[in-house]
Amino acid sequence: MTVGVETREVTAAPTWIRSLWTGFRALMRTGAGRTGVIIITALALVSWFAPWIAPNGPIELADKSLLPPSRLHLMGTDNVGHDLFSVVLYGGRASLAIGFYAAAIAFLLGGTIGALAGYLRGPVEAVLMRIAELFQTLPVIVVVLFVVAMLGSSFWLLIGAVAVAIWPLEARIVYGQFVVLKEREFVAAAQAAGLSTSHIILREILPNALPPVIAQVALDAGLATLIAAGLGFLGLSDPSIPSWGEILNRGQSYLDNAWWMSVFPGAAICITVLGLNLLADGLNEIFDPRSSSGTRLQS
Repeated sequence: MTVGVETREVTAAPTWIRSLWTGFRALMRTGAGRTGVIIITALALVSWFAPWIAPNGPIELADKSLLPPSRLHLMGTDNVGHDLFSVVLYGGRASLAIGFYAAAIAFLLGGTIGALAGYLRGPVEAVLMRIAELFQTLPVIVVVLFVVAMLGSSFWLLIGAVAVAIWPLEARIVYGQFVVLKEREFVAAAQAAGLSTSHIILREILPNALPPVIAQVALDAGLATLIAAGLGFLGLSDPSIPSWGEILNRGQSYLDNAWWMSVFPGAAICITVLGLNLLADGLNEIFDPRSSSGTRLQS
């Protein structure tokens, strides 16, 4: 009797998916990276699911004003009567979104300028890097305040203002990577093969330049979150969207008799920035060829 054996064709996952999974596993083997991932994931989840977790809406009056933390109101109530736990959860949406979107835009803007300057060199390099240096010499908060004063403080304008302030950091790192990598043999081989400039930049050099840039993006997200909180504290955030900085702004007048209005949003800001910095430390560890921990990403 012949036993039929069913064979199934196994399709391998795309290379980029396998690379992401390998990188994620390496990141989770680092203490800092694992802690950062847990913190940011937890914050993102509770903020995203705020409508299902929060007992009240962000503008819904819950009870009397300035009630201390209790079982009914975990973080107390604010000076108006909002449930502070609900407001902090909804405020996390705006604060995290500004941080991540601003860091992503800064990466696209600064990465493009740094890549062009590092690859084309000559007059292009001189002009683009002088512009980056000009922005870098200006205090970040001054750039943001100028943009907000000129264009307003809507949600997307705030993201644009923060991105404009931090993009030179990305540009400098990408520029340095491109200057070094352009001299490598694989770039010379691609040029000799007649490949286009865009192909060489995007497909040959950029993937090799990304590791230190990815860690900087995580740091920039933390910086952007801090800047957004600072704008809210100064009363320059979008008044229609609750944010941690805006809660701190209102809480400064009640430090003596309602400490919870300042402590809880301030703790949320600190935990977020700490998580992003730990994530950046973990990324640096797995990409740093000098790492001795054994957890760095193997090529």
